[in-house]
This record gives sequence, structure tokens and C-alpha cells, in this order.
Amino acid sequence: MKNFEFSIPTAVYFGAGEVNRIPELAPKLGKKAMLLAAKDTMRALGFLDKVEGLLKTAGIEVLVSDDVSPNPRDKDINRQTEAFLKAGCDFTVGLGGGSAMDSAKAVAFLAAQGGGNIRDYLAGGSNPEMAGVKDALKCMVITTTAGTGSEVTPWWVITNTDDHEKPGTGNDSTIAEIAIIDPELMLTIPASITKGTGIDVLFHAMEAYIANTATPFTDLFCREAMKLVVENLGTAIEDGKNLEARSNMAWANTIAGIAIGEGKSSTVGIHALGHSIGGQTDAPHGMTMAAIGPAYMRKTWDADIERYAEVTRILGYAEEGMSDKELAAKSPEALIKTLEKFDCRVSMSDLGVTEAMIEPMTDSVFKTMSGCLDCSLKVLTRDDVVQLYKDSL
Repeated sequence: MKNFEFSIPTAVYFGAGEVNRIPELAPKLGKKAMLLAAKDTMRALGFLDKVEGLLKTAGIEVLVSDDVSPNPRDKDINRQTEAFLKAGCDFTVGLGGGSAMDSAKAVAFLAAQGGGNIRDYLAGGSNPEMAGVKDALKCMVITTTAGTGSEVTPWWVITNTDDHEKPGTGNDSTIAEIAIIDPELMLTIPASITKGTGIDVLFHAMEAYIANTATPFTDLFCREAMKLVVENLGTAIEDGKNLEARSNMAWANTIAGIAIGEGKSSTVGIHALGHSIGGQTDAPHGMTMAAIGPAYMRKTWDADIERYAEVTRILGYAEEGMSDKELAAKSPEALIKTLEKFDCRVSMSDLGVTEAMIEPMTDSVFKTMSGCLDCSLKVLTRDDVVQLYKDSL
């Protein structure tokens, strides 16, 4: 067995009604919070007023910034950080999906540096390694989707509006102090968001399982998360009020997030290529994975026969008498059928990608997401990436 390490520094509060513990938990972080919420939806659903009220019940002053875009942009983080500092806030609260949680982590980080330009700390910036930076301020995140895993990872993804790149970054200090995962907040999430974020959970778990950084610890989470998605995503899409299905998806999301974050495994080439699709088109993150995933599986299935065979079994497409090699070879088809089952089968063209975008997207992959690319079980050259994009158009 290989050596490995993990830590889970975030205090996680999981289950129906856990959001009501905010008055107990928030005072541990500070006295004045910036509450960053997904644009329009959190107020419309009543979640913003609820969380703001719970914070105020605890005696916390609240500055609301409910204009987080679906893919947070550098200029948004800079503006929000300036408002945070001007108001004298001392911690952030992210309410919503990955975009709100990523924004809360990014603002907490940039505010600790005294403000500035978040782009300096992204790939291509003046300090992408975050050398000599101060630890981020404290952060609480409250997820309303089962999809990104951002509540239990140190990572945050910010779009560079100059070159349309979408790099992920973070360090040990940019993980939330407190994460609340309350599936009751997910009961009213529309089917379109449920499927898009839910399929992202599947890719987090599957990619961390077929990564060269996988460990016995992350394998436990990845197999269980994939199984939970297969068994519960359809129900969550069709019957959003089903609390059991929502709870199971929320748990799959959390443990897949642990696998790719503090579990020290990683996503692989699927995410590396998918981020560049999102940067160019602003397409929903989960669907960018769905577009590139089948081609990636066709390219790599023979890199680890046992693991890819297990993916086919978990997705539910193993046939009696098939060898591991036959099952591994079937993993691309198993993934396609799974995507079709959840109405998530898309091409890059469906997401707005044109052939002219392939070269700049490839440049972006190697510039901003080489870390994920390097975790793939097969070495992928520039020509390989270009071909994967072409095969996915």
C-alpha cells in the first residue's frame, strides 16, 4: 500500500435543519460578515433573508452582496473585497452553489492581503504560487446545491476576464472554517441545476478514482459517491422535494469534495479541459465535464484496467461473464449511457464551442490547469488535448 496523507480541517454540519445552527456557530468567526449570495436566486427562494436573519440573531452585523454570478469573475472579487474592507467586515459567508462559496473564499483571501487584484494570484499573475501571502480570513459556507464540493475543499475558481481563462487555485488557509450542508435548502432547486451540479459530483468522484493520486482513503469516498449519484440523481431531478434523495446527493457531494480536496486526490484531464470550455463559453461547469468525459475515457481506459472496470460496474453497465479488460473498454459507453439517463449528454458545440476556440482553450489547459492534467493516468500531450477537443465537438 502506498503512503498517503489527509486532513479535514473544516467543521461540517450535515443534515436537515442544520442551517438553523448559524446563531450558535457564526460568533466563533467574527462580529461582522459579508454575506455573498448567488445572484437573484437566493433572495427569490427566501434563503438570503433567512440566513441574514439568523446571523443578526447572533448579534452579527451583515453586509449583503447578492450579486455573485454563475462563474465568478476577477473584477467581481476585487469589487466585493473593496466593499468588505471599507465596511470593516472580519469574515465571509458564502450562500449558494460553488460560485458563492468560491467567492466567499476568494474575498476572505484577498481581504487578508489588504485588497488588490485577485488576478495576481491566478495562473499567469504576478504571484500564482501565493508566496509570502497572509492566511485568509475566516469563512463560513452554506451550500444550496449538491455539486461542487467547494464547501470542503480549499479550491476556488475565478474567471480571468481579460483572456477568458478559468483557473482554480487556493492554499491551506482558503478552506472554510465551517460548512453547513442542509438538504432542506436543496428541495426547491430547479431540475436543470440539480442535474448539472449532480453530474459534477459524479465527475469529481470518478476522476479522483482514476487519478494517479488516488489513495485507499479517497477510494472509499469515490466509490460510495459514484454509487449514491447513480442511485439518487434521477429521483432528485424528477422529484426535487424528495428529502432522502436530496440528502444522499448532498452526502455524495460532500465526500467527493473531500476526496478531491483534503483527501489529496484530484480531478484529472476531464476537469482540466472542462475549465477551459467554461472560460470561453460561460457554460455550466458540470455540463463542460459531460461534454469532454466520453472522449477522455476512450483515450485512457487501458491506463488502469481494474479501476476503469470498477467504474463500469458502479455505473451499472457490467454484464455477466465480462472480463476486467472488457469492462474497462466499456467504461466510455457506460459513461455515455449514464449521461443520457440523466439528460446530461451534450457536445461542446451544444455549449457554444467552435473549432476556432480549440487552440486557445488548449493553451489555457496547459497554462492554468496543468496540475489536474498531470494527475491523469496517461500523459496527455498538446496534440492529445487538441484531439480530445475535436472528438468532443
